[in-house]
Amino acid sequence: MLFRDRKEYNRWLLVFDYYGFSLYNYKAMGGGEVALPDPKGKERLVFPLKGRAKIGDVWVNTMDMAYVPRDFDARLLVEDGTVLFAASAPADKVHPMYVKRYADARRFPIGMETYRRTVVVSIGEEDPADRFIAGFVEGRPGEWTSYPPHRHDEKPEAYIFFDVDPGFAVQMVMDDNDERAYVVHDYDVVLIPRGYHPNVGTSLSGIKYAWVIAAPPGKRDLSVEIHPAFRDVQLGQSHLKPRDS
Repeated sequence: MLFRDRKEYNRWLLVFDYYGFSLYNYKAMGGGEVALPDPKGKERLVFPLKGRAKIGDVWVNTMDMAYVPRDFDARLLVEDGTVLFAASAPADKVHPMYVKRYADARRFPIGMETYRRTVVVSIGEEDPADRFIAGFVEGRPGEWTSYPPHRHDEKPEAYIFFDVDPGFAVQMVMDDNDERAYVVHDYDVVLIPRGYHPNVGTSLSGIKYAWVIAAPPGKRDLSVEIHPAFRDVQLGQSHLKPRDS
């Protein structure tokens, strides 16, 4: 499902709500203080794709990720020009708040020519959270990412694109009943409830996106099913855990 960027400022915009997994966007013009949405019963991830925001005494910089626990009524100080996203999902436990710095996150150089990229795991399986696993992907110009095609139908995922313009990227979503391709630009979002989901950027700017998985209880891991036609494609070092279909 494609959600186009909306050029609106100084208020939270609900991008989607999928069975309690929600994504919000805030674009600051002039800066100021704003309350973080969905405090009751939901854990949240806050990540600026441009600019920075302050939670308490801590600055969350571009491509850092802040974990905010359920029932914590947080307020953010957002700088002028910041583009901020916040994901939320139901949580049973109350974990401590923390910030994962982009510079300190685990990095995986993955793939071979035509599908080389760097995957950054900011919120991993080992980090405190009930539902979330999240990070970033930086693909090379003209090459594929989220490749070989894989799926994890029980774990919905959102891709939030940035630094794609002035080119564009193409996001595919394929399952047994449907095949779709979406042309995406900066701050467009694709929600992937199910299906294989490879993508590719142009030679102008390549492809970059944040990825957020909201796994159900007991399935918070990076296990995936590789598309049968691509099971012999070399993956090399990876954050993914291929499993049998």
